[in-house]
Amino acid sequence: MSDIIEENNSEIGQIEEFKAEEKPFLVVSCMIDGTVQREIMKPLLIFSRIGLAVGIPLLLAYIVLYVLCGEAVLNFPTGVLYLMLFVGAILFGSGIVFLLSAKKNIKNADHVSQMNEYSFFEDYVSVESIRHGERLGASKAYFVDFVKIKESRKYFLLYPTSATVFPVPKEGVSEEEIGRLRNALRIIKK
Repeated sequence: MSDIIEENNSEIGQIEEFKAEEKPFLVVSCMIDGTVQREIMKPLLIFSRIGLAVGIPLLLAYIVLYVLCGEAVLNFPTGVLYLMLFVGAILFGSGIVFLLSAKKNIKNADHVSQMNEYSFFEDYVSVESIRHGERLGASKAYFVDFVKIKESRKYFLLYPTSATVFPVPKEGVSEEEIGRLRNALRIIKK
């Protein structure tokens, strides 16, 4: 029985030794707050504002044309009127929904204030989430498994799923480390 325990302890020691030898080439921390959420949600905010900017005039034009046609002042095709109403309502409605949900996510991020610490290795990234000094969890994601990887002016945005994003800030990271990270993520600088 003691032989089995000694073998297990020996194997555990070898595994811990291997882990100690493997060191990340880059460690970066990011406070997940409203500023980061705003950067992540920028495309959604732009889409919602465009939807509102196009939807509102279409709905107003529909109302004006419908009233003018009802008064027999103008003869306008009914199909075009209903198309204006349909497209305007869809754009306006989706613009409002997306804008409100984005604003809510940004506001909630300011209240939660969670810190993510990213440790980059050659094939994967280890992500540790910390809130109020307490470790919430950790995950390991291989670069080849990411659904999408984007690079903005301030961040690398790593998508392990289509609904989850890991924002990795470039601030405080040297050009050499950014180049090594791009190479690991297979991002070509444009």
